[in-house]
Amino acid sequence: MLNAPLIVFDFFSNALLMLGWLIQNALWDVFTQTGLAAVPFIALIVSEWYRARQEGDDEGNKGVLSINRIETRLYAMAIVFLFTCQPILSIQLSTVDVDIKRSEECGVRQFASGQWGESTLNSLDGQVPSIPVWWAFVHAVSHGVTGAAIAAIPCTTDYQSIRTELDLNSIEDPVLQREVGEFQLSCFGPARNRLFQQSGSVDSSRGQDVDWIGSSYFLGTPGYYDSFYSGRPVQGFPYNETRDASRPNTGPGQDGYPTCSEWWSTGDVGLRARLHDQVDTKLWDSVRSVFTRSDAEDYVIRRMVSPRSGAANGNLNQAAVGYRDIDGGGHSTGLDMLVDIAVSGGAILGGGIGALPFQSGMDMAKQALPMVQAILVMAIVICLPFVMLISGYSFKVAGVATFGLFATWFLTFWWEVARWMSSNLVELIYKSDAAKMSWLSAATNMYDRMVLMFVEGTMFFVLPALWIGALGWAGMKVGSGVGNAAGDGSKGARSAGEKGGSKGQSMGSGGKL
Repeated sequence: MLNAPLIVFDFFSNALLMLGWLIQNALWDVFTQTGLAAVPFIALIVSEWYRARQEGDDEGNKGVLSINRIETRLYAMAIVFLFTCQPILSIQLSTVDVDIKRSEECGVRQFASGQWGESTLNSLDGQVPSIPVWWAFVHAVSHGVTGAAIAAIPCTTDYQSIRTELDLNSIEDPVLQREVGEFQLSCFGPARNRLFQQSGSVDSSRGQDVDWIGSSYFLGTPGYYDSFYSGRPVQGFPYNETRDASRPNTGPGQDGYPTCSEWWSTGDVGLRARLHDQVDTKLWDSVRSVFTRSDAEDYVIRRMVSPRSGAANGNLNQAAVGYRDIDGGGHSTGLDMLVDIAVSGGAILGGGIGALPFQSGMDMAKQALPMVQAILVMAIVICLPFVMLISGYSFKVAGVATFGLFATWFLTFWWEVARWMSSNLVELIYKSDAAKMSWLSAATNMYDRMVLMFVEGTMFFVLPALWIGALGWAGMKVGSGVGNAAGDGSKGARSAGEKGGSKGQSMGSGGKL
């Protein structure tokens, strides 16, 4: 038996496709052994005989006409029978490997040379399934077109991936966590109080910088971090008689009380350097490959020590203004500005309340959709013997089934487009590196981040719906069935994720939300 080298994109699809064709083979063996496979041919002869009997004597030589009609339809049915029903080729599955690093950079799956090899599943319980020639051709073309379409998506920086890595980074050292808290109490809080007392107001250009403990303004301006000290002796900063003579619990040979500037910036023992070491080296590589600014690392550290910045810390005005700046609009004043702030604030509050359940639901749905796709393909494969037999080996039905399989496999491309869009909306909206770094570190534009989150989530359903609608324009009614099945299949996972997010939200708010 000849082999059919077919490609699959993941192991889950590999296993379900093998199962589908094994069941299809078993069903077809039942049809052929019981004679059911011959019923459409018998039905053809009987229907043509009955049709000839209904015709009048003026129709000419009815016997010759009947034979011609039977012969013509018989050839067509035989071709469909041979190419779409008779398993001839032995399935041999393989795939190119997914280049994880390149995929993370591009925001879509990128494939490298090589195959799964021994890890590829080519049999189940020792059985190797077979496949008809036509469906092997459809499989090869569908995956080839899908892979080529995915490869055509431009490779640009996946900001969402970097943002996710940032969110996953945290201060794992409990001693360092405690020290960061002490720095906030001894240095950051007093410095901000002094700034507000002396200035009365803070310029918007400086407001973002002084909103975190590593503020360059507090570090570089006399009277701030150089004037405040730690509240206890800190390891790594030796006793300095000029600085520490009047302080308790210290002396020669012991730890001293560093100034806040020293505490933050000194060599390998400073807080900044120690926080820097808490970040995974792969994340540093990703950030350096995108941003060349000297302060890019500060934004990463800021995200780690200040996960609740922007509107979450009460900077509602910044979020509202940041949203208006996206559209190129100027800053409003007076009543208009108050209205804008109120409207944007309400949107942020509502979006924030719904963000966790929505994001949790979408994360579950995005994980479930490819698995639902694989299950749908398996179900279609199992249904093929029934469909072809009941249709009388019809060319039209074979065409509809062909486009149904292709439409289901091609959904992978639309999901990759949705992922690319979610990353590149950031590139399109935030023009400067500083703006992009602020977005990554959650320093400003809370409103924008929530809008992008909802847009990203809906694209995973809107783009496939448009694809299904386009097939409907071509007369392929099967499209709506595929779309409904995919949507219904992931609905349970999405609902479960939303419930989990709502539960987490309620627990986090003490049951107030």
